Amino acid sequence: MLGNKYDYMHRITPQMRKVVEHVETWKKTNPMRGSWTSAEGIEEYRQWYIEERSWWNEGGPQMEKTDDIWIPGGPHGQINVRLHYPKVRENMPIIVFNHGGGYVCGNNDTHSRIMRILADKSGCCVIGVNYKLAPEARFPSQIEENVAVVRYFRELGAVLGLDGLVFCLGGDSGGSGISVGTTLWLRNEYNETDYITAQLLYYGVGGMKDSPSIRLWGNEFDELVFDKPVMAHNNYDKAFINEDQLDSPYYDMMMNNDLSWGIAPTFIACGEADPGVDGCVCLYEMLQEKGHTVKLSTYPGIMHAFLHYSRMLDMVYDSLQEAADFVARARYIKKNK
Repeated sequence: MLGNKYDYMHRITPQMRKVVEHVETWKKTNPMRGSWTSAEGIEEYRQWYIEERSWWNEGGPQMEKTDDIWIPGGPHGQINVRLHYPKVRENMPIIVFNHGGGYVCGNNDTHSRIMRILADKSGCCVIGVNYKLAPEARFPSQIEENVAVVRYFRELGAVLGLDGLVFCLGGDSGGSGISVGTTLWLRNEYNETDYITAQLLYYGVGGMKDSPSIRLWGNEFDELVFDKPVMAHNNYDKAFINEDQLDSPYYDMMMNNDLSWGIAPTFIACGEADPGVDGCVCLYEMLQEKGHTVKLSTYPGIMHAFLHYSRMLDMVYDSLQEAADFVARARYIKKNK
């Protein structure tokens, strides 16, 4: 019951409250259209989501160069990616970024400002992946597409001024899970781990199906209200993955995959007012227990999807600077192991 959840408006920071109020005001004059739960409504919902995110993506760092290209030979056809170059120089390290959106919506436009800030602060070329969305494309196609993108740039990145041996995989929300799944797929299926130098995982769940934070947080604002305690019963996952795949090691990776080896240094970040915070803490504890380099940052009074709100939420810049610093240290750690 929603009445049993935290009264989040009294538990979030003043700036986070202003974000919520801004979004709610916009929604009053732009009511949600369509629905991700039906084939008829999903395109309308996706367009509404793009419109809602457009204001948040205005401004921010300007890139010296931005390219949209299509990568041939993907497992489900060509894959569209966007390359953000903060500076044009040779042998730039790479961050492959997977956008969130519950697997059903979002693209490189809805996450543009996030990627540009990350590129500016890290000095890396940030590559956004427009993976094919659910339910038209279902798990594990998004992971397979990301694997194809990583292997493409590993082989041909130098032609584009990139260092194909220095990769960070990152993403937010559903994109975080896709990134971890890509790391594990490359390790298990191709025995490729050396060139993955870091992971940046923002407010993902890692396959966790129930926890105190899932039951206490989640609300209409962040659209993470679960009508059952098992997360895999929510509408996003119903669109994304078949029920008989819920135990896949590339979805429920914290229970059904071996995290003891082949994991690059990992930065995990989440707001404490997020239903996924327990999943982030659990993944952190598992990786730390196995001796991996891992850092966890949890932000009091901050809700899900906070990376979008840098126009009003100052801590986003601090968090992405923290991530950029971690990526730089991780390259050094990996190089000297």
